[in-house]
Amino acid sequence: MKQIFTLLIFACLASCAFGQNTDEEELKQLNYDWISAYVTRDTAVMSRIFAEDLALVSPNGTTFRKRDILKNLLSPKQEYLSIKVDTVSVKLRGNIGLVSAKATAVVKANGQTHTIQTSYLDVYEKRDGRWVAIASQVALVSVK
Repeated sequence: MKQIFTLLIFACLASCAFGQNTDEEELKQLNYDWISAYVTRDTAVMSRIFAEDLALVSPNGTTFRKRDILKNLLSPKQEYLSIKVDTVSVKLRGNIGLVSAKATAVVKANGQTHTIQTSYLDVYEKRDGRWVAIASQVALVSVK
């Protein structure tokens, strides 16, 4: 009886650890997909990732909603030539996932090309078994 109880506890712990690892990997993939969508201007990917009530705070303090981000993505005034995630960290707290990362992008805006580095925190919530981005705060680290 003691061995069966021990095996059940071990199975539960292993199941929980596997579930967290899967969620962590899923959030890392969503982060990669979101960042990559800037270069490809893929509004379908962003639309899938963003919750309808998403709020993103830009480096200058402006708050953007889902519809604003999707509209701006297609603007001819700014184009992401390349972007890569430099570091990423994921923390899980129940049905909330926090993705903290740094990214470097080459952006063409108003006829000039710049390399920018950002640091950001994205907040995801698991709704109906699916992770969606509900909030984001972006800080500008450098512009060259």
